Amino acid sequence: MLNWLKAQLNGSTPPAGNNNPNPAEHPLVLRNPRRRARIEAEVLMIAERFSRPPYQGVYYDDENQDWLIIPNYPLPARFRERRCDLLVVFPETYPETPPIGFYLNKKFALRDGGVDHHLTGRAYHEAPDLTAQGWHWYCVTMTMNAPGAWRPKADPQQPDNIWTFLNMVREVLTNDF
Repeated sequence: MLNWLKAQLNGSTPPAGNNNPNPAEHPLVLRNPRRRARIEAEVLMIAERFSRPPYQGVYYDDENQDWLIIPNYPLPARFRERRCDLLVVFPETYPETPPIGFYLNKKFALRDGGVDHHLTGRAYHEAPDLTAQGWHWYCVTMTMNAPGAWRPKADPQQPDNIWTFLNMVREVLTNDF
């Protein structure tokens, strides 16, 4: 699945045989309709907000529901540049498991000339490494076994959902931890 995802993000043609994933190679694509429905509902939930200026809509993998891109995402004042493309990769176990970090379309410098050390570039914690596709991984994880941890409800409109994750994205981009 990772080669297929990388090809989609590159806008290139995946290697032969990966255009239409088969169940043997991608068992969760066809066997997890709950994940598919959940991600589709959550993307629709956020699409209206991110379709109004200054945003430019959302792009997502409507075939496998593996990723979501928010172009022209606003960066907080601590960054030199104020806009980026933001990529969220949904784990195969979503929504039970939140995304592992997120990706920005380049390694953005801080206003003071420094760097945000969480914007590592290379992915860790089993997140896909998409540096060859021009995406820089931002290291942040959500604790699963602590008070206030990620605990999605059956209703995708209720926390924890993509809004919860995007609120965490905003928080970590705004603050220097």
